[in-house]
Amino acid sequence: MMKEIPIGKISYFGTLGYSPEAIADYFALRGKERIELIVRLGIHSDEYYLAYQNGKAIGEYNIDAELTKKAEEGDADAIGILATRSHERKLRDLKKELFGI
Repeated sequence: MMKEIPIGKISYFGTLGYSPEAIADYFALRGKERIELIVRLGIHSDEYYLAYQNGKAIGEYNIDAELTKKAEEGDADAIGILATRSHERKLRDLKKELFGI
């Protein structure tokens, strides 16, 4: 059985965009404990998955909010990056809706 990792830490690493493997590395998990965490981060009903996805959503929001602020100030690069991120998000959402991936 894997050592208990605080839910808040899982969410925080999701916010930073860490991969499940990087999170396991941070906590120095090896063997079965490492596999268990990585699997739990992929199970839709697991509390770790939910915290991780929530963190990822917060991270995406924070990036978009900052880009929006810069775009409103006239930053051309921010406008382009924001448009690209919006397009990529729509594609991800469509793939998830149509194919479940």
